[in-house]
Amino acid sequence: MEKKMTWILVGLLFLGAGPLFAAETVKKECPFKKIGFLEKRGIVNFATSPAELVYAFKSEKKAHPKAWPVTYIPRFFTNAAIRVGSSVNDILVLPWCPTACDTTPLTRRFELPDYVWQKE
Repeated sequence: MEKKMTWILVGLLFLGAGPLFAAETVKKECPFKKIGFLEKRGIVNFATSPAELVYAFKSEKKAHPKAWPVTYIPRFFTNAAIRVGSSVNDILVLPWCPTACDTTPLTRRFELPDYVWQKE
């Protein structure tokens, strides 16, 4: 009985060894490409942030058919502020740590699409 338990424990011990010797399958991206992508995303978001006028109107009219005149102005300012803040984060903060930081835009954390023209 002790011999069986020993073999089972040794077998379980060596089950985890296989993945340690696996070849690296994730392709590492050049940090300069990642910085360029972040800068481009930030500039595009900053330049297209006034388009929130139209897209906030469309989404509010669809979400609140009767109350959209009351909810449109706060939603527009909130979405525009989030988009501008995300673009400033992309331009000034994220390029300093492209490999170590989480590079998702702030707009995703506030349940907005990455760019203005994408559907929510």
